[in-house]
Amino acid sequence: MEIFVIGLVALLASLLTFFSGFGLGTILMSAFAMFFPVEVAIALTGVVHLLNNLFKMTLVGKQATWQVVLKFGTPAIIGAFIGALALVHFSDIAAWTRYFIGDRECVITPVKVIIATLMFFFAVLEMIATNRRKSSLV
Repeated sequence: MEIFVIGLVALLASLLTFFSGFGLGTILMSAFAMFFPVEVAIALTGVVHLLNNLFKMTLVGKQATWQVVLKFGTPAIIGAFIGALALVHFSDIAAWTRYFIGDRECVITPVKVIIATLMFFFAVLEMIATNRRKSSLV
């Protein structure tokens, strides 16, 4: 049943963000992190991002301005590799603390704190961008 929920969330998030153009990572990372370790959730989010982008390129790639695609895509690819290297580095740092909720052991690690902070920061940026778009339409 979990695999069905995970697949459904990935599909719905991809469809939802196809039109908005942003938010897929924020939605998926949160959902995947409930079922997988953070490092795996990030990797799975990257896989869905790649497949989603390939699908979008198939649908609308002919109308793309390739100069713009290269200007945004090149830094994005470089940033993805830098982020992956940073994730590998921070994943090796020992846990800061552990606690229990019922029978479930919860572990606070530096990578989890960094990812949670980034997710919060990007969610706030998305809300600000959405509010600006709404106010410019009025």
